Amino acid sequence: MNIIMKLSKLFLTCFLLLLCCGSLPIYAEQANLKHFASGSYQQLLKNYADKPFVLMIWSIHCSSCLKKMPELSELRKNMPDLNLIMLATDDISATDQVNSILNNNELSQTDNWIFAEANPQKLRYEIDPKWYGEVPRTYFLDKNHQRIGISGSVPPNTLETMLKNIHE
Repeated sequence: MNIIMKLSKLFLTCFLLLLCCGSLPIYAEQANLKHFASGSYQQLLKNYADKPFVLMIWSIHCSSCLKKMPELSELRKNMPDLNLIMLATDDISATDQVNSILNNNELSQTDNWIFAEANPQKLRYEIDPKWYGEVPRTYFLDKNHQRIGISGSVPPNTLETMLKNIHE
């Protein structure tokens, strides 16, 4: 019993020391998830007028999307001026999961959105009438908002080429 008391004291002391030093985050930084509803795509185009941007559409249920998150994080670090917009096609009830994924991949500072209407088909159609909901889906828009959409995981060499093209 004596050893259990000593271990408990040691654990409590270490915990308090870490807490005081700020090594244990009390509150994780949350992504500012905006609600993507009817008219949001047009608002994005207005917000990024005369600016190129990448619209990355993903879902918490998409394994390919989740595998790409570290690459997007690295891209964000290497190109901090890149206008990267992350749009989760999940329902707003998945806000905590979406936030967790974005935070864990250091993407909470991007322009983050989540579907917020009962009719996701309508939202997809507003973005692109030729898109049927497959994810990941990436749109590369130049400063004139001429765009190219790619379904599936974008290979690194294609990504590099597309980023050069939209910044010309």
